[in-house]
Amino acid sequence: MKVVSHKFEVNSEERLDLIDLTQRVREMFNGSMVKEGMLYLHSMHTTTAIMINEWQQALLDDLKAFLRDVVDDKDYFWHNDPEHSDCVRSNASSHLRSSLLSHNVMVPIEEGKLVLGQWQSIIFAELDGPQKRSVFAQIIGN
Repeated sequence: MKVVSHKFEVNSEERLDLIDLTQRVREMFNGSMVKEGMLYLHSMHTTTAIMINEWQQALLDDLKAFLRDVVDDKDYFWHNDPEHSDCVRSNASSHLRSSLLSHNVMVPIEEGKLVLGQWQSIIFAELDGPQKRSVFAQIIGN
């Protein structure tokens, strides 16, 4: 069994930003010698997420609108209140949005290639940007 690991940076440009990682991850593990196994991706931040979904602009706009509607930045949050929290970023909405999503994904590898459906992409969600973020990636297999 082989284990190949990488840590890489993702730079966001907006407070709520979606970034397609699919090609970058494919290139990162090209030639990893793992033919059958699993790819594990993990975001190392509490105000980000990683998901698999369709990379289509209208859907991405809908996803951003959905997250803003479910957790409104204008609402009162204890996390943002200095009487209840030591957080100076006032980013409770970002934490709550990330709790609706996931910090990691797993993708099967077959015959040396990621197994993704025709419309599936690996998407990094920045919920408290713009910032430089870290993602840990690992392939386990033979």
